[in-house]
Amino acid sequence: MADAAGEVEVEGSAGKSGGGLIKKIAMPLAAVILLAAGIVAGPIVMNMVSGDTEQETADAEAAALEVAGAVRPDGPALYQSLLPPLVINIKDAGGSPHYMQMSMEAMSRDQSVVNAIREHTPVIRNNLILLYGSATYESVTTREGKEKLLQEGLSEIQSILEPHIGDGEVEALYFTALVVQ
Repeated sequence: MADAAGEVEVEGSAGKSGGGLIKKIAMPLAAVILLAAGIVAGPIVMNMVSGDTEQETADAEAAALEVAGAVRPDGPALYQSLLPPLVINIKDAGGSPHYMQMSMEAMSRDQSVVNAIREHTPVIRNNLILLYGSATYESVTTREGKEKLLQEGLSEIQSILEPHIGDGEVEALYFTALVVQ
């Protein structure tokens, strides 16, 4: 009986270890195969379901922009930093001195404009310091005041670069850091 029980245990343990090894190999392998199939089949199924081609999608986007009166940008946004940060002395309504430190980046979609910004950074920085020096503490602590600073700065940069860049344009000016104290 002990032998029979021993044989059963040996047979059972041999069966379990062999089956367990196969399960340990087969389960992860099956998971990898299913994952690969999903990665390959997912985009194919999505294209069949949607039915839109890339050209149809692009045409629809262009039509929507045309209806909205917007101009579709020609390329990716390119950014040029105006480093080092600008440090500007400003005063409040009572005449007390305050300081404003700002890091800014100009955005265009034309590489020649970005190159012009880089070439004329000293003039741009000088004119922005002179422009922002007339700001008051009260005006730069509000959102509207900060947006006005950006708009005035953008206009200043465009006027500096206009003789150098021709058709290109600086589309936007962004604060990447702003400290007012």
